Amino acid sequence: MKRVVELVMIISVLPLFLYAQPINIDGKAQGRVFEKVQIKVYADQFSHLRKTIAETITDDEGNLSLTFDYPQTDYAWISVELLEGEFYLTPGANYTFDVFPDTVRKGSVYDQLPLQFNMQANDDDLNDNLARFNAMYNSFVVNHFNEIYRSRDLTIIYHLRKKVEDTFKDENNNYFNTYVKYSLAQLEWVSKKKSTNTIVSEYFFDKPIHYNNIQYTDFFRSLFQEYVVSKFYGKYFGQLVESVHKGSLEELEQILLLDEKLAADSKIRELVLMQLVSGFYNEPDFSKKGVLEILSKLSKSSSIKFHREIAGNYIKKLSRLAPGTPAPHFELPVSSGKLFSPENFKGQVVIFDFMKSDCQVCLAHFDFLADLSSRMGSKLKIVILAYGQHPEKISQLLRQRGIDWQVLYVGKRIDVLNDYQVKIFPTYIILNSDATIGLAPASMADENLESEVIRILNLNNRK
Repeated sequence: MKRVVELVMIISVLPLFLYAQPINIDGKAQGRVFEKVQIKVYADQFSHLRKTIAETITDDEGNLSLTFDYPQTDYAWISVELLEGEFYLTPGANYTFDVFPDTVRKGSVYDQLPLQFNMQANDDDLNDNLARFNAMYNSFVVNHFNEIYRSRDLTIIYHLRKKVEDTFKDENNNYFNTYVKYSLAQLEWVSKKKSTNTIVSEYFFDKPIHYNNIQYTDFFRSLFQEYVVSKFYGKYFGQLVESVHKGSLEELEQILLLDEKLAADSKIRELVLMQLVSGFYNEPDFSKKGVLEILSKLSKSSSIKFHREIAGNYIKKLSRLAPGTPAPHFELPVSSGKLFSPENFKGQVVIFDFMKSDCQVCLAHFDFLADLSSRMGSKLKIVILAYGQHPEKISQLLRQRGIDWQVLYVGKRIDVLNDYQVKIFPTYIILNSDATIGLAPASMADENLESEVIRILNLNNRK
């Protein structure tokens, strides 16, 4: 569903007149019996914090069925176990999915395809129209690339606009029309047909905020990142650093108020402020603690309820698996049935190795891990967290190699994988000796994992 001009996802506030309506989803996941199916959306499309709004388990034939209430049109994912694919939810709509049986390549660990499916939707053709528009948009950009990006003339984009208007002249869906409007606006911007200042004036300041339209909010994030850099990073960078180190929401607001457009639109200003300060979280010049303090203040002080929620979501997103935070709790059995949690491994730096018995890359990494373990000795512990079927194969393989690492049986516990943000196998998480996060995720065993382990061991020795 993505277009040639790369976009970033986003979210939505609920207008007061919206109310939840039932959504029905059914279908079949071929060859996927007793597997978890989840429907996910962004809690808000600025922070990109995801949330699950419905889930079920496929039956013994792979059939799935669920019904839930939802109040707005939204960008969403359907996931089966770890694989997921995107679509658009509409209140009151019905969806039928035919999920293909095999969507994982057998080569690189990174070559995991999205969930592949056919979908039939009774949603006033929203998904079909968005797919048609995106295909038209992509084709136009590819076929007219030189004219779009090398000419200052807007005529070529007007041609695309006219073609879209003629094709969808009878379409009155507000979500679709907003999506199209801001797609074309973004093309005007990235092709340098109009300046950043012109675009923000024409499409954003003193205009309605389309919180739940993915194209609007994606464009917002891209556009205002450049806007803020051009306005503040040169002359006011030092003041930005100082205000964040102080955790001062007031000082940061005063800097943004120096811009006439931001000063005149408080709603846009707050959204820009949250995007700006959250972007500082992993920058070495800025204070992580200060970033969280500013967002915390905004989550309590904003006059807009949804902005308070967005600030809170930024905090959750930035803090998730952050170094020094408690490792997400679980209780998982070993082969004897005894349950283990992260707290059972206190006293040593630990590598959690999330893997599957049929993952050849995971098995190939055993030699790297065994060598690392032998050189680190008692300072480092390696724990296998085996997902899926036949974890006993991993235990057997370790015994054959004379390796005594513990193997915890994750089984089908998608919640554990979600808590640790496991998207591929293997995934490595390093825990400090107090069962807090050291690094998540860590590098692959055949890349920089060793240097990361040494760094965290040194940090733990200083405690």
